[in-house]
Amino acid sequence: MPDDELPLYLGAKRFAKELGMHRQTLYVKLKEGKIPGARKIGGRWKIPRWALDEVGTPAHLATA
Repeated sequence: MPDDELPLYLGAKRFAKELGMHRQTLYVKLKEGKIPGARKIGGRWKIPRWALDEVGTPAHLATA
């Protein structure tokens, strides 16, 4: 899906899907603070879509 069709903020499930990463792996990275701009609001993670470009691929997160 092109970036212009994505919402400004993504939930953890959608963000993980866009990266091709398992959701539980993403939660670990979120708790470690390795996802830029991610915030927990009302018990749910909200991640700005620009973070997809910043994060890159799951391999990038493994070395981050």
